[in-house]
Amino acid sequence: MKNDYRYIEIQLEGQVLRINLNRPERHNALILELIEELSLVLDEVAIRDDINFVVLSGNGRSFCAGADLNWFYSSEQLSLEQNTERYQHLANLLLKIYQLPQVAIATTWGNVFGGGIGLMAACDFVLADASTRFMFSEVKLGLLPATILPFVAKRLSVQNLRKWVLTGNLFSATEAHEAGLIDILCQTGETETCLAGFLASFDQAAPSAVKKAKQMINRVASGEIDVTDSHTTARILAETLLGPDGQEGIHAFLEKRKPIWK
Repeated sequence: MKNDYRYIEIQLEGQVLRINLNRPERHNALILELIEELSLVLDEVAIRDDINFVVLSGNGRSFCAGADLNWFYSSEQLSLEQNTERYQHLANLLLKIYQLPQVAIATTWGNVFGGGIGLMAACDFVLADASTRFMFSEVKLGLLPATILPFVAKRLSVQNLRKWVLTGNLFSATEAHEAGLIDILCQTGETETCLAGFLASFDQAAPSAVKKAKQMINRVASGEIDVTDSHTTARILAETLLGPDGQEGIHAFLEKRKPIWK
């Protein structure tokens, strides 16, 4: 996997791929080139069976302060169709993160505004430094958080969306944690320790089962599978039971030993 990107840095650590946004002088604000680099990496990651976790972070003082306003500056010179095509790149990236076969984890600190909240909300889990500040800043610019809202809405109640999206007010990591926007609230400066402990919680799980469970959760959440699909759910269970990891897990349990996953 190459690592000659301009706006991101990647590092493979065993089964964990670390991706750092790398525009620290701009608080990792999003531009098209950064989005395209992230998208290319995720395309490669999605077909890698040796990678089980993707950790998305940022270099510098902030995880991501949203979209770089210079990206929007020339919008009046483009047609509606051209603008739509331009900003669909971000929507497509968020969907890639959300549908990634691997477990996606965001670690955040500093200012996380607008599109930065979208990036982390598309991940399976969010770990945040206690000092992190959040804001849906779009309405203060006369804009809407349209591309990120479907992903944020999977984490926040409608009333919390109203409270923070309609006002554009700052809110704290504690408030975000209580509302469900972040999953683990880390002590200030301890996000790496938090991350190590969180990754260790997966140690006994079969990687293949985790990936399949993530896919099924997304299918249930989207309504593709519901309570009436009894044949589908029974078949999925049967397929995993007859698979190599399913067989290994059952035999290991009955033989009172640790499983050896494929």
